[in-house]
Amino acid sequence: QHPVIVSIEERMPKQLMFKSKEITVHEIYPNPTSGSAFVDYRIHDERVHAKIILHNVLGSPLGNFDLPLHEQKVKIQTDELPAGVYFYTVYLDNESILTR
Repeated sequence: QHPVIVSIEERMPKQLMFKSKEITVHEIYPNPTSGSAFVDYRIHDERVHAKIILHNVLGSPLGNFDLPLHEQKVKIQTDELPAGVYFYTVYLDNESILTR
């Protein structure tokens, strides 16, 4: 007989970061990250344009990521960034709605 190995991974619930009539955005994961990170979102108003801008602690932009209407997750590549603390800002129609 061969032993049966069962692996159970507890999936953490998505942490809600922001919700409005236009968009719902969840916390970035994994955090800390190595390689890439993800932000789950849902756009509720098809007339808005949403994006995320990644920036360093000095405020210099390092990446611009559109949030397409018919998708629900954006991937942010982090493997070429030096180790450190980074922030991201969510924009709706070029207006900042939150920074984390």
